[in-house]
Amino acid sequence: MTPRRIIGRAKEKGLDIIAIADHNSAENLETAIAAAEKAGITVMPAMEITSSEEVHVLAYFGSLEKAARMQELVYGRLPQGAQNDEKLWGEQVVVNEADEVLGFNPRLLIGATTIPLSELVPEIHALGGLAVASHFDKGAFSVISQLGFVPEGIAFDAFEVFSGGAEALAMVPAGTALIRSSDAHRPEDIGARSTRFLIDGPEFPEIALAFRGGQGRKVFFDI
Repeated sequence: MTPRRIIGRAKEKGLDIIAIADHNSAENLETAIAAAEKAGITVMPAMEITSSEEVHVLAYFGSLEKAARMQELVYGRLPQGAQNDEKLWGEQVVVNEADEVLGFNPRLLIGATTIPLSELVPEIHALGGLAVASHFDKGAFSVISQLGFVPEGIAFDAFEVFSGGAEALAMVPAGTALIRSSDAHRPEDIGARSTRFLIDGPEFPEIALAFRGGQGRKVFFDI
C-alpha cells in the first residue's frame, strides 16, 4: 500500500477523489498528494484514529498542516513507550514519490489512543476537519461493535457504511450524511466501494457542503 501503488489503482478504477487515512498517522500524506497531482487525482488529507474506546474515526482535513497538527495530538496520546512489533504487525514505512523507503515509524500505530470519542470529535472539528464514524456497521472497531449504540452529543459529520444493513442504518441520527468507501488495506480492494458527490469541484469546502447537503451539494451511493 505505497502511495504510488494506491494512486495507480485509484486511476485504474476511475476515482477522482480519494482519502489516504493511515491508522493514527499522517506521515505519508505529503508524498501521496504529490504523486496524485501527476495523475489528476485529488487526495484528501486524512487519518483513521482509534479512540480510547477502540472506535475507529475517520478525520478529513482541508490541508496537510491541519492533518499534521492532528498527528501531533495523536502521537502524544498513544501508549507511552509502546513500540511496533514488525514481526507481528509488519513494517510501518515512510516513503517518497518513487516508493523508496525513507524510514520506519517505530510507534505502535495499530492500537488505541487515550483520546475518548467525546474529546476526539471536538478536536477534529477544532482543526476545521470532518469526523466520520468508520465502517460503523462492521463487527469490529466501529461505534456499534464497541458501544452498541450511537452516543448522544457526539457530532459525527457522516457515517461510513460498509454493508448497509437496515438495522444499522436505523441507528444513524436523522439528517446525518452516509458515505461508502472501500476501507482498503490492500491495493486490489481500492474502489470496491465508493461514494458519489454532486459538487462544483474536488475541494475540501465542497465535500463539507455535500456532507451537510448545503447549497445543492449532495452525497450518495448505491447499496
